[in-house]
Amino acid sequence: MWRKILAIGLPAGGEFLIMFTIFSFIYFVIRPFGASAQAGFGVGTRVMQAIFLPAMAVAFAVAPIVGQNFGARKKERVRQTFRSAALFSAVLMALVMIVCLWRPAVLIGIFTSEPEAISVGSGYLRVISWNCIASGFVFTCSGVLQGLGNTWPSLWSSASRLVTFMIPVWWLSTHPGFTITQIWTVSVISVTLQALLSGTLALQQMRVRLAA
Repeated sequence: MWRKILAIGLPAGGEFLIMFTIFSFIYFVIRPFGASAQAGFGVGTRVMQAIFLPAMAVAFAVAPIVGQNFGARKKERVRQTFRSAALFSAVLMALVMIVCLWRPAVLIGIFTSEPEAISVGSGYLRVISWNCIASGFVFTCSGVLQGLGNTWPSLWSSASRLVTFMIPVWWLSTHPGFTITQIWTVSVISVTLQALLSGTLALQQMRVRLAA
């Protein structure tokens, strides 16, 4: 039983370790842009984490529902849960994206009055908000995989960003003309690729485990 618990829990915990690694890397890369840039990024990430809560709540609910129906051998209910959660998450995150695109400075201004930090934070929200729907889908896939009892594909999906995000950003940072906006743009691309990989792995695991 302990082995089964660790087999599910450790990969899920590894995802948070990867997130920590990526955020630490961003702070390191944006050092040349000054303390205000780091402050703006810090506030921007906290705002995004707060507005991601609805999608995360959906994802956390997916895992027990999928697990219950998977244990009861209700295959169609598992599939329907995935479809419904993905749609619900997409709608919620689309609303969040609209808010971030509409008034990013207002959201950042709640936490800081420094103009340069507001400028960096607003630029961060304006670009990163295009991640919202893809991020919500990643959360949903992670919940489905937890319910199916195999969280390793979620860890592999998160680990893909170490390649698709950190390597390109590091390469860009060594060239003249490097801007902070390039970091956010690469992040959007890497999360989109992660969402595609997460969806592929979740569907593959559903086919294998539901068939068994």
